[in-house]
Amino acid sequence: MTPSEAADGPVRRFSVGNLQVDLETLPWAHSFGAALVVGCGSRDDPHGLEGTAHMAEHLNILTGPPACAPGLPVLAVTEIDRTVFRTTGDPDDSAASLQHLTDIAGGRRGNVTPDVFEGERHAVLLETRRMDHQPLLRLGPLIAAAAADEPGLDSIARTTAESLSGITPADVTRLVRHGYPGARSQLFVAGPPSLTGVVEDLLARYEESRAATAQPAAASVAAAQPAGSPVATAHLAGSPVVTAQPAGSPSFVPGGHQARRAAAPAVRGLSDLVAVTLLRPRTPSAALGALLDARGPIVGLGLGLGLGAGKGLRPLGRTTIAGRTQQVDVVVWRAGDITALLERSLPSVVADWYRLTEEPRARLENAATLAGRRDQAGGPSARVRAAAEQYTFPDRPHGTPRAALWKITEGVPDCLGAYPLPLSDELERRVK
Repeated sequence: MTPSEAADGPVRRFSVGNLQVDLETLPWAHSFGAALVVGCGSRDDPHGLEGTAHMAEHLNILTGPPACAPGLPVLAVTEIDRTVFRTTGDPDDSAASLQHLTDIAGGRRGNVTPDVFEGERHAVLLETRRMDHQPLLRLGPLIAAAAADEPGLDSIARTTAESLSGITPADVTRLVRHGYPGARSQLFVAGPPSLTGVVEDLLARYEESRAATAQPAAASVAAAQPAGSPVATAHLAGSPVVTAQPAGSPSFVPGGHQARRAAAPAVRGLSDLVAVTLLRPRTPSAALGALLDARGPIVGLGLGLGLGAGKGLRPLGRTTIAGRTQQVDVVVWRAGDITALLERSLPSVVADWYRLTEEPRARLENAATLAGRRDQAGGPSARVRAAAEQYTFPDRPHGTPRAALWKITEGVPDCLGAYPLPLSDELERRVK
């Protein structure tokens, strides 16, 4: 266990194997908060068994240590490249809850009965069927995957009732045992000074347990996966687990980008749609975010499209899909007159995207300031939630920011144009 003092405030940082811990002590706090970010998500699902990571999330919550204090529920969400677990409560109950989170990070999970397993399968099915009834929820990730350089941004959208029906307890156990300990995990803890001793004791036990059960990671993964499979190959190379990409031949689009022409069955009926995407680093950037801001030059005011203030066309839907190093903002409209407007105007809007009017610029600055103050003044739960949301795993950056225009036919996005967005430090400061 290696502790170090953070350079930017009262945060102690520890490292135990692949588990990193940030402990923020708050003398005034009467509660504690904790958030665990594990580098294993839907992108790590075995091919044909999409939804396994989501099942693992549900079952990890249910199978904590017997001593886990009642009344301290764990909330969780499965993302593309990670799974995030959060809990908060009385500091006197923190030891059991933190033990639960470190057990999760170490891939240690108790057994579940068949009834419990099937109950959680049905819970995940209910969430999946929401996408079946609202195909736009699947379309967003598919467009994002076509727009991004980083692979796998469509992984959540590819979970179906059929793939969930094939998942067995052994599949979940395999993913947890090999995917969780093999990935980097970050634990954020905030609360009163009494937590320091709790965390130090817990991490000492974690290190002892890790040493007692250590085994070569490459051998375990190779034994769990078929020889030559993408999952085994990725781990043997020392990179995060990556599943095979969807079938479909790449097609060239302007800007040298490769779009994967593949659609999930549930969105093949979606046509006559147009979308604008903004590919940018996952790290927050007010400057880049301004382009597709709700009151920015395209979505809200329509100024860049020559529509005049207040005459922007209302989008059909919008979303942000985040990967490990990149995220994609997606805005979708019904095709029609706006398609020609976007084709004609988007290049010039992108070229001058940072020249915002004073009102949007001031609003962005005020929003960023208020968000910073809220996180700083918030309690332990708000602090760890914000820290988990902003955390990015160290990884090789992919590509440069760019905007793109897409036409969607039978659920397949075709790129009509891609426009790079080089961002200098000076420009970022001007808008941020």
